[in-house]
Amino acid sequence: MPNLKLGDTAPSMDSAEQSSIDRITNVGRTQTILNHISVFRADPSVEDGVSITSYGQGQLIGVMYTVPAHGQIDVDINMNLQCVTPSDVITLNNMIKGMLDASHFHKFEETESTNVSGGLGFFAFWSGGVSASYSDVKHTLDGWGLRAEDQRKIVNGMMEIAQNVSTFNYKGTIYNRDFDYDVTGSLFAIVMDATIQQGQHHKQLRFLAPKVHLNTNDGDSLPVVGTLYS
Repeated sequence: MPNLKLGDTAPSMDSAEQSSIDRITNVGRTQTILNHISVFRADPSVEDGVSITSYGQGQLIGVMYTVPAHGQIDVDINMNLQCVTPSDVITLNNMIKGMLDASHFHKFEETESTNVSGGLGFFAFWSGGVSASYSDVKHTLDGWGLRAEDQRKIVNGMMEIAQNVSTFNYKGTIYNRDFDYDVTGSLFAIVMDATIQQGQHHKQLRFLAPKVHLNTNDGDSLPVVGTLYS
């Protein structure tokens, strides 16, 4: 169960509801609001490759916050999720950047300011925020100037990370500066689901961007100090 340190701001839950949240968060489910959803099965003709099966904004189930009018709350939450942690995504992000020539490196960094990037070029790099088959992704990576050897190294790196246990710690401060009333909301982040194929082996992974934010029930985003992920 997530460890919430929010004073009196967290909603009360009976034991049945508590059990339900435990079951959901411990297996790492998110309630996803994903764009361009489609599914690509492992392709036996592909030796090494990546397909993007879904992409969009995901909501963490079982975690809601209420921020008082013109106030703030401190967030401190720990959990295990079946996602690739932002720290591992940053490692992959930096590996890819190191493979790019100067012009593609600049283009990669430019994508980090887009809404679909979640703050890292890694997320916009694969398909620009849409689902994509193995062949579509390969065509995209070719366009980034990556050789077949570079693409295999990326796949190898992703498969290695897939073996890791993913532990998340979200810690920081969320402000309600603009509203003269209490606002309630949930944590959201950019989520990318992918299938990684290496030879006869394939693995389905969910990647979580580091820029997690709180969306209110009315759809507004509340400001945070830095990034919540630590």
